[in-house]
Amino acid sequence: MTEGPESKFIIQKGSAYVVATPIGNLEDITFRAVQVLKQADMIYCENSSHSRRLFQTYEISTPARTLYKDQGSEPYKAIIEDLKSGKTLALVSDAGTPGVSDPGSQLVRILREENIPIVPIPGASALTSMLSISGWQVQPSLFLGFLSEKKGKKRNQLKEWENFEGVLTIFESVHRIRDTLAAIREIFPNSPILLGRELTKIHEEILKIEPVQPIESLKFPEKGEFVVLIYTNPKKMLNGRVGYADTLE
Repeated sequence: MTEGPESKFIIQKGSAYVVATPIGNLEDITFRAVQVLKQADMIYCENSSHSRRLFQTYEISTPARTLYKDQGSEPYKAIIEDLKSGKTLALVSDAGTPGVSDPGSQLVRILREENIPIVPIPGASALTSMLSISGWQVQPSLFLGFLSEKKGKKRNQLKEWENFEGVLTIFESVHRIRDTLAAIREIFPNSPILLGRELTKIHEEILKIEPVQPIESLKFPEKGEFVVLIYTNPKKMLNGRVGYADTLE
């Protein structure tokens, strides 16, 4: 009898695993991610209470702790000692891949400085999910993450990339989405925008915003988390490349 993929996986002792978790739909997790979380000695979370539902769904009983940002060096010393003694840890964020838009990169940096083996376990990504359904030429693409909460600084951050020819990706919260869209339209008046809300969840919504559409007229539930794509200078990008289809009309 041939063994299945799950039974072949053996965790590497003394290693740190950076594990991508679902961004909404709990079924969007890989077999290997579940195996790592089950076999690790400890799971460090952005928020262990938030991760509990995922662990319960997949019957993961590994001890879990919240690793808070800017909590000093002591917790990291204990983690390093555990890893060097042969224990294994897994790092997860509330959703998606640790270190992309959460404090996870701080732990990874410290472990790398200590020459601890770090293993990525890929999975769901709001960034690549949106790029894959844009239908735009996504090479090059630039990920800006969350912009500043301050309107003036946010505008300057966008202004810095107004001559970029490609796709800009931004994460945004429900409380600032309209202000951010207004700033985008000001800096990129001729650029189409693709707005993703609550990706992979029950109320998922994808909205394409044409340059001629005034932002104030948009109607969508202002709930959840947003991913925004900006297709900068689409007409210039048609020179020798696949471009935004509507510009061909």
